Amino acid sequence: MLTSVNEVTAAQKASVDAFFYIANEAMTGFEKLVQLNFQVWRDSTQRAMNALANGELPGVAAASRGDLSVIERATLYQQQLFGIVANTQAAIIKHASAQYETQIGSVRADLDDAVQRAPAGAEAAVSAMNSAITAANAFYESMWKTAQQAVDMAESNASLVTRSARTTSHAA
Repeated sequence: MLTSVNEVTAAQKASVDAFFYIANEAMTGFEKLVQLNFQVWRDSTQRAMNALANGELPGVAAASRGDLSVIERATLYQQQLFGIVANTQAAIIKHASAQYETQIGSVRADLDDAVQRAPAGAEAAVSAMNSAITAANAFYESMWKTAQQAVDMAESNASLVTRSARTTSHAA
């Protein structure tokens, strides 16, 4: 339990550090997203300028030739976007998991300390607390596995769409 000013101060510092870490990761992900969008915008503008220089309407000439590179570019963008989001999310979740493990360790230590000081007959309350902690851990692990399965499924789907677009593009 937090019993001294130093322990309270350390807990507050850890909370602030965690906040800034998460904010920094989110900002890094946002910067990567801005860079990706700027690159896509620059490439699209360059293709349009080249088409206009050749006396074509941008996009119309590519469509009339059956050029599916637009689909490839869109799927590549989707993959890169997903990669940025997944990496940012993974970094935040990794840090949050470490914080969670630290907090659970602290709660368990406090509970063990309370057990040592508890009067006789408090075993039922201790058992209830242990059950609650075990249930919370099981719920957390279940949510983590579900989130990871969703990320894996989305990666698989993005990869499948990209392969399909490339196959279709090369066949045309």
